[in-house]
This record gives sequence, structure tokens and C-alpha cells, in this order.
Amino acid sequence: MIKPNTRCICALFCCLPLYGAAAVELMISAKGEAYLSQTEPNALVNKTWFNRGTGQLDYAEQAIGLGPQYVAIDALTDSAFSARVHAQWHAKPEAGASVTEAWLNWAPLPVAGYRLRGRLGYFYPQLSLENTDTAWTSPYSSTFSAINSWVAEEVRARGGELSISRPGRFFNANHSWTGVVGAFQGNDPAGTILAWRGFALHNLQTGLGERVNFARYPSFQVDPLTLQPAWVEPTRELDHRTGYYVGLHWEHLQQTRVRAYYYDNKGDPLVFRHQQYAWRTRFSSVAIQHVINDDWQLVGQWLQGDTLMGPSVVAADFTAWFLLAHWQHGALNATVRYDDFNVDDKDNIPTDNNSGNGQAMLLALGYSVNDHLNVALEHVRLNSEQQNRQQQWPWPAKQRQSVTKLVLTWRWQ
Repeated sequence: MIKPNTRCICALFCCLPLYGAAAVELMISAKGEAYLSQTEPNALVNKTWFNRGTGQLDYAEQAIGLGPQYVAIDALTDSAFSARVHAQWHAKPEAGASVTEAWLNWAPLPVAGYRLRGRLGYFYPQLSLENTDTAWTSPYSSTFSAINSWVAEEVRARGGELSISRPGRFFNANHSWTGVVGAFQGNDPAGTILAWRGFALHNLQTGLGERVNFARYPSFQVDPLTLQPAWVEPTRELDHRTGYYVGLHWEHLQQTRVRAYYYDNKGDPLVFRHQQYAWRTRFSSVAIQHVINDDWQLVGQWLQGDTLMGPSVVAADFTAWFLLAHWQHGALNATVRYDDFNVDDKDNIPTDNNSGNGQAMLLALGYSVNDHLNVALEHVRLNSEQQNRQQQWPWPAKQRQSVTKLVLTWRWQ
């Protein structure tokens, strides 16, 4: 079933003729995956958050299945305006088709070498150098890092973004710079999953208007959390405040890239509407990519922030980082990634301790059959500690879980 937002956002394409576009050319690309997987220990021990458990590593309930399927549609014109829509089909957390991003681009001709760009709609801030493939997926592995798994779930801007760039080649320089500023609404519940479940590793992007379930913690049954449901709709607008983010991109000789961002959703933590609390969530992020040679490159990211709901009913600081090494030679490719993350509970409710931490290692070995098919063997091991697992369930705070899967990735464009 296609959600209502999917139909509404497609109206972006209808708007293009209003901006003087004489012709519209559609370009379509797609990507998807199928898998054969094995989980250790069995799924019942570490039941995942979207199945009302407290496990933080996505696993397949069936040994064979389909992963997310994505399509990216670009509407190009002979004017300064264009549009893009990213859509998906996935079986979890809610089965069906949905839109993950949709925006109208504005890109006039450069002025004295400087480039001005704008976009309006729903989109991710451009803070990731890991998720750079079709429809905000990763070219390095099926499973995203902990940082970008969370961004895929809870961080989305509904608003506008403006950037100005100083490309190095126009100024006979080795350095290129871009400044970015964005203003948005519709991301008030961001921080909900991070506070109660903590970070997780997966490739599940939340569609616009989609609901993400998590465990029904016993602390929700008593004051002051009795109104909190065991789910979140991350793209809800609740307090009608406007959040913002600012970013700075730097590139050296197309070899080294750095993106630094500060994000503040300006949520009013005292607002409760549509069965959802607004959260005041802020974070800083720095991402780096460095090409060592024709075969090797490094990608890393660091994230630090805090989130608050109510009059300090739930308050938490969070940090995470990862380092990824990718090798590709001919048809062969390999990726190694290490993740580290931590959530530190800062509120004064002893029955709702949400502190947690984890470390994960990913190893992926792949072979490109042709331009359209890639086969990879991927193994992810996660060691995590989450204090709220002990509220009622006979599960230890510390858990170890691993997923091994053979992934067939297809792409078309």
C-alpha cells in the first residue's frame, strides 16, 4: 500500500512547468537486494525493537527473503529547476511502499565562479559520506553504520536548504568549499528511539509518515510516562517551531572530503500531540572520506549530541563514531567497519534507566558479476549493553549477537 504522503509529494513533478521548464526529462535508477541469512543466537533471545523487543541488530526472521527495494526518479528540465523523489518498498518495520525523500531543486548558473543551490521538500541533511548510493543507501555494505542507521530512522528535514559553493577549479585552487544552511519542521519526535532503544545497526529507512515500534517498557505504565506509546512517527510536526542546521563541506583535489554539521530541531519538550512528545534534539557531526589510492579509501564519522523530553522526564547525551576501510580491485571488493556508540541517561527517574553502549564489527566480501549484480558475504557482530532491558524481562543488560548473510544486490539505471 502506498502511503498518502507518496501521492502528495509526486505533485512536485507537476510544479516544474510553473517555473518555466519547456521540457521535462525523467531519469530513473533503482537498487534492491535479496539475502540468505543466519543469526546467532536465535531471534527469540534478542528480539528486535520493531518487533517490540530490545535487540539492536536487525536480523531476518526467515532465512531467505527480500531486503529493501529502492527507486530514485529525477525530473530534469532546461531551466534552473529540477525535482527528485526517492521511494522504497520494504517488509519492515511497516510493510509497503513509501517515500523517503522528495524535493524540488534550484540550481542557477554560477556567478563569478560561485554556485548557489537550493532545495525545498523532504530530505536528509547532507551530513553522511557513507550513504552516498542510490536513494541514500550505502555503496559499501548492506548494513549501515550505527550513526546512519539512526539518521535513516529519525532525522529528516521538511523545509528548505540553501548552499553556496566555491569550486576550486574555477579559482585555480586545490580546495573547494560549500556552506549550507537549512530550516525545517516535521522532525519533532527525533530522539525517541535513540533514548529508549539506543543506537542500532540495520538498513531500514523510515518512510514519510511511517511508524516505528519499539519495546513496551514497564516504565511506561507509571507516571510520568503513562502517555508514551511504544512507537514513534519521526516525521511528525507537533510544536510548529522551526528547526535549523548549518554545514560546511571541504574538498581537497577530489581526494579528501570533510562535512561538518550542527543540527537543532528546536523541539518544545513540553508539547504532547498525536500521542507523541516533541523532543529537543541537537547534535554535531563530522564525516570524512579519504581516497588513499585506486584500490583503497577510508570513511569515518563522529556524532555527539543530546535529547530532552518533558521537564527532564527523559534526558540523554549520546555519542557515536565509526571508521570504515574499503578496498576494490577489478570485480572484487571488501569492507571492514568498526562502530562504537554510547547513550548516557541524564534524567532523575530511577525506574527508567536508558543508559547503553555498544561496539560492532562488520566484514563484507563482494564480487561484482557485472554492472547490475553484486554478490557479497557480510558478517556483523554486535556487543551491546542496555540497562532498560532489565526492567522486567529476564534478559541480561549485556547481549552479543551476530548476523551473517549472503546478499545479492541488483541495480538498474
